[in-house]
Formats: sequence, C-alpha cells, structure tokens
Amino acid sequence: MLKKYYYIAAIISFIILLFFVPYKIILAEQNDVQLTLNDIVIPTNVSPVVMNGHIFLPARDVIEALNGRITWFPVLKLLNLELGKKKVSLVIDSLEAELNGKKVILENAPSIIENRVMIPLEVLQLLTEVETEWNQASKEIIITSHKPQVTSIRSFSHPDKTRIVIDISEKSSYHVLTLKEPERLVVDIDATLKQLNKKEEELNVDDLLVKRVRSGQFTPEKVRIVADLKGKYEFEVFNLSSPERIVVDIFAPLSQMDIVSQTEIQSETLTEGVQKNTDYVIVLDPGHGGNQPGAIGPGGLKEKDIVLDIALRAKKLLQENGFKVYLTREKDVDVPLEKRPLIAMEKEATVFISIHTNSAIQKGSPTAKGIETYFLNSKYASDASAKDVADRENRASQFYHQETDLLNKILYDLGESVNIRFSTEFAKIVQGNIVRNTGLTNRGVKQAPFIVLKGVNMAAVLIEVGFISNPNEEKLLKTPEFREKVAQALTRSIKDYVKNIPDNI
Repeated sequence: MLKKYYYIAAIISFIILLFFVPYKIILAEQNDVQLTLNDIVIPTNVSPVVMNGHIFLPARDVIEALNGRITWFPVLKLLNLELGKKKVSLVIDSLEAELNGKKVILENAPSIIENRVMIPLEVLQLLTEVETEWNQASKEIIITSHKPQVTSIRSFSHPDKTRIVIDISEKSSYHVLTLKEPERLVVDIDATLKQLNKKEEELNVDDLLVKRVRSGQFTPEKVRIVADLKGKYEFEVFNLSSPERIVVDIFAPLSQMDIVSQTEIQSETLTEGVQKNTDYVIVLDPGHGGNQPGAIGPGGLKEKDIVLDIALRAKKLLQENGFKVYLTREKDVDVPLEKRPLIAMEKEATVFISIHTNSAIQKGSPTAKGIETYFLNSKYASDASAKDVADRENRASQFYHQETDLLNKILYDLGESVNIRFSTEFAKIVQGNIVRNTGLTNRGVKQAPFIVLKGVNMAAVLIEVGFISNPNEEKLLKTPEFREKVAQALTRSIKDYVKNIPDNI
C-alpha cells in the first residue's frame, strides 16, 4: 500500500514538473528580450515575456515610457492605466477589463511574473494604436505607435527675426518651454522622427538670433526640438494647416531692435517677394466713416480718422511690396457695413482686414488697454468682452436690431468654414506682429459674430488697435509714428501669411 502512495506521489510530481519546467525554461530564454518602442530601447526592470506566442510587457516600464499614468492596488490586485483620454482597469488573472468604463474581454489575463505586474500586449493596443513585431532571432519586441511624424525642419533668416518651420504629417499637440544659461527655446511635439531626413536633425543657422536648431526623439512619444540662441529674445509659436506645420518665430526684443539697421529692414520690406506678391489681392476696411464716427476718445479723437490713416499707410507699404491693394473707403465717407465684405468678394481678395479702435467707456473702464484681433464666429463670442465689441461694431448695420437668425442670413455663407480655418491662422499672425511692433498689451485672439466678416471665403480678421477710450492710448493713436508701426505690422503679417499659403489652395 505504501508503495502505491509513493507511486501516485511520483506521478503527481512528474505532472507538476511537466507544467512548470517549460514555463521556467521560457522565462529563462526570455530574460534577455529587448523592448523597442518607436526605435528607442526601453530599459525594463523585468524582461518582457513571450509565452505560447503571446507577448507580456512590464506594465509600469511601458506605460511610463509612453508618458501614461499607472496606479496599482496590491490588496485588490487592481491595475489602472491611463494614456491620453483612455483609461483601462484590470484585475490580475482576470479576462474581464474596463475601457473608459465599458466592459471588454481580454484574450490573455494580466499576470504577476517574477514579482512584477505584466500586461498582455492587447492591453497596450486598447490604450493606443500600435504595431508589434516579435523578432525571435534577435529576441526583440518592436512596438511602433501611430504618431504624427516630423517630416522636415526648415529655417529662414530675416533682419528682424528667425523663422523655424516644423513640418508634420498630421496635426499634433505641442508644448513650449524656455531654458537659460545658455538661452534655449524648446518645442516638445507629440510625434516621432522616423521620417525626418538625417541632414535636418541639426541645422546650423548662425544668424543674428539663432546658433543652431537641434532635434531628437526625447521620449518614445515625444520629439524635442531645441533652438540654441545667441542672447535675449521674444518668440511666438503657432500652427498652420494644409499642410500641417508648427511655426516658431524668434524676435529680437524691442529694446534691442535699434541694433538692427532700419535701412536693412526697410530694404527687406520693399524688395522681399515683390514679384510673387503680385498674385495676391488685399482688401483693407477702415471702419466707420462719414456720419459714423465710431468711438471717440476723451480728447476728441475719432476712430474713423485714425483707422483711415492706418489703412492708407498700409496700402502704400503693401503696394511697395507688389500686392494689389483696395480699400473699402479712401475718404471720410459712410460705406454700408454689409457692402464692405462684398467688396472683398468682388475683388477676389486673398486677405480682408477690417481696422478699428477699441473703446470701454460704456463699461466705465477708461484704463482698459491693449490689442485684440478677431475672426468670425456666427453663433457666439469668445467672452462677454468680445460680445460687447461685436455689438458696438455691428450697430452701423441696418439689420442690427433684427433677430440673430436673420443676422446670420443677411449675407450668404459662402465657404464660412474655409474662412474660419484660414482666418484663425491669420489672426494669430496679425495679433503677434502688432503687439510686438507697438509694445501694447496682448489681449489675445478672439472670435465673435461680426457682420463685416460675414460671407467671405478668404482669410478675414477685424483688429482693434488699442483703446481710444484710454487717455494714454489715445495719445499714441494720435501720433503718425504709432500709426506707421501698425501699418508696418499689418504689412509684415500679410507677407508672413502669403508666404505659407500652399500652392494647391
């Protein structure tokens, strides 16, 4: 009888051995498995495991490499993984999981292997789109996530600024930071560098402001682009579309602009791209006029006079640059508000700019100050202040007291979506240039239902070049020097915009 028990025990031991020895052998064979994510080797405290053709990954190492968040509750054996807007909840050894609160069934359960929490590859695929390759010969797991690609990095040097253009395969989020000692401007983009030409990974710019531009895959999910600078600077970063690109403009501070030859700047203004600019039509709209004076400052300065002078100055500069330029009015006359955008349509304009000065007297805020640039939104305004501005500028319309639905129908909505797409980009350029050139407060780019911007299919913005209700800014608006600065900023903005219009639009 005792022999029988020994015999049974031996059989059980053998069966157990059959189950566990191969598993231990697998782990032993996979201890040197390398994990590569978007061409970067991910250091792991525990090696990835391949069992029966299924890939298991060390949860914390992989999720943190992707800039995700991981929370582990040991008592509950519960694992929460967050990446972007997706959250997956898992329980060890359970095939049931939740994706953003909805139940999903896994093919393989998460497990604890060598005292580390391991997740099957399919969990990673729930969180983000990835392609995976298992190279058995090299013992390498290659994971590639579907991220936007940086396809090109270019630089353009001008007497007063350096422009860096980062071409990307599709729109992506980015973050800008500055570093000192030495001065650097850093742009981190959610993308990869797989498509970038090696020659563009480091650009030797060596102009007035920038030494060089370097790029690298900072993390598997993030490209870092660094501009090494030569001293103090100002900057602006914005998106442009069709094709997608991120534009970085680096400027010398206004206090240092005297170092740059004004003759050199004027020469560039007069000659750069003159021949190409003849292809573009610009329509400038000096607001109000005639019996519509617009806002009036505490010293008696009238909005209609200031904006006409700015428009005439900008027309001269733009014509010197080769542009075809039309004004909705060139004298102190009243042009119906609804007719102004129609003039831009009739002239087949590339750009339409309505020029105004701001006022806050109605709100009892004579100290309100700064620059605002607006683009059209037929349905709502960015904020209460934007709504007030639109209401004030729309009062000249015969339809001002009509219902909103009628207001939206008074002009045909030809290509409004195109208008908004182009105008958003153009508004950022205009706002940045006017703020830099005048030194006034940046009140930002906003949107509101302006009648004067309705019905056009080109880049169209309305600018408020300071508060005429503010005694200090009224004094500035009265000076020819300030108005010339605004005209120069408008000219530069239009040149910057048309330079980046794709040939297929």
